[in-house]
Amino acid sequence: MGYLISHPRLELEIKLEEIEKLYIHEEIIPEIVEWLSSEIKRDMYKHPVIVDKETLVVLDGMHRVAALQHLGYKLIPVCLVNYNNPSITVGSWFRIIENGQKTGESVRKDLESGYNLQEIANNELKRKMYDREVIIGIVTSRKCYGIPGKIESIKETYGYIKQLERDLRSVGYKISYETENDAVNKVKSGKALAAIIAPRITKRDVVTTALSGEVFVHKSTRHVIPTRPLFVNVPIEWLNMDLKEANKLLLEHLSKKKLRRLPSGQTLDRLYEEELYVFSET
Repeated sequence: MGYLISHPRLELEIKLEEIEKLYIHEEIIPEIVEWLSSEIKRDMYKHPVIVDKETLVVLDGMHRVAALQHLGYKLIPVCLVNYNNPSITVGSWFRIIENGQKTGESVRKDLESGYNLQEIANNELKRKMYDREVIIGIVTSRKCYGIPGKIESIKETYGYIKQLERDLRSVGYKISYETENDAVNKVKSGKALAAIIAPRITKRDVVTTALSGEVFVHKSTRHVIPTRPLFVNVPIEWLNMDLKEANKLLLEHLSKKKLRRLPSGQTLDRLYEEELYVFSET
């Protein structure tokens, strides 16, 4: 058993786990792995990755897993959670389409050269995507469109979105990723030309895909977790020790630290939307 934190909505267990036993569910981007590897080599390992306790599927932190593997380490700090807990939800990352020289109408015209776009009433898009009448939605400030098609699986749908991103980048558009609400608000305010509306992936989709050895494309899922632990600050040399001995050291290490519970909206090494449990020396 690892270091336990009892939050009102879920229990967290922090421990070390063998990297080879973990399953990732999204593709790994080599450039991100290289950057993280450099960061880890300069410092101790800071934050545990979030992992489903039952299946060992990584919910958040897949590139950190890959970076430690790249550096030749065999253990990684994990925060084990019960993925079936209803307080853990799976959201989507919408794709934002930007280009300072073009308009939303330009996006439509450029897409129509390679895709079958159907204009859809704004209040009908969500239903048509749910009923699989269209597989992807495109929203501009004035109109909504759907791309129809027959896709066998949600994983295949996201592969289609990846190709759509490539095609848009090839004709000069910039693609970035936002939460559902932020993406729609940027389009409405004119800060973005359009948004690609992605279908939501279920927890079952995540687990089934990961355990099969396959992965979704990058930025497919956005796991929303009520709280997360930060700054366990594990000495990097522990990550190549015997698992049992390393976990004993970790438990002693964390037990000596002060644990602070912080509200959501904190900016530490980045902005965190969830509550935090932060380990500190004082």
